[in-house]
Amino acid sequence: SAFLSIKQPSSVAMEETLYFDKNHTFQDAIKHDNKGRAVFYWPGRRGYSEYYKYYTDNPYDGVIIKADDDTVFVNSTMVPSYASYLWNHKEIFLLSASVVNQGLCAHYQQKHNAIPESYEIFPFANNGMGDLQTNATQAFRLHSYFLSSEENRKRFFIRDPAFYEFKFTINVNFVAIRGEDMYITWDMILKKLKLEKRYYDEGAITWDAIRFAGMRMGIYMPMVVAHATYSHQLKLERQILSLWTNWAKKEKADFYKGIL
Repeated sequence: SAFLSIKQPSSVAMEETLYFDKNHTFQDAIKHDNKGRAVFYWPGRRGYSEYYKYYTDNPYDGVIIKADDDTVFVNSTMVPSYASYLWNHKEIFLLSASVVNQGLCAHYQQKHNAIPESYEIFPFANNGMGDLQTNATQAFRLHSYFLSSEENRKRFFIRDPAFYEFKFTINVNFVAIRGEDMYITWDMILKKLKLEKRYYDEGAITWDAIRFAGMRMGIYMPMVVAHATYSHQLKLERQILSLWTNWAKKEKADFYKGIL
């Protein structure tokens, strides 16, 4: 995962990028690369909790985007709109992107004709995740469909409605939170630790924040990203990543020259 912080919601310039590495300890925590960006390392025992604590202790005047490191596609032109939407709607605590390969997002994407029912069917995921999270074949087919044509990808760009609220746990593959609200995430993580004896940010900052703190959250449909795989989809991880690698070599050859 990585945290991207945006100082001004109207700009896509990233002030700092925080990198995680589970092979390092938090004692190494804040370092700086040659561009002056903060670099974080992930202490495995506490999961990602230290980074929520960092922003609790160091309030940030802007929008913070938490993105999984296996995010394989981001419609970057929509980042300013995404950040601005959260910034201007103070009643919203957490705002998820419309994620390709996320159960609830897939349902709403299909509702607006992004995914034909003749290809795959994604019922309402009343646990926020649905069966897609554990279905590697369905994930592979969804990635294949998304990558098969520019026309298909454009179908996922949904402006109306821009926002769908959810009231349960959701995968936090790509979510935005205002810096001033990060203390709430840390509070929820500590409550989760007390209740369940584990550091679990996903449930803490979604379902727990909803039921214990009355926080409102939802999906911003115009902000489209794609997430590679979940743990139960790993049996087809290589095939899914190959889809993206081949697409990048073909469609983004100039950008990835010498890398792929």
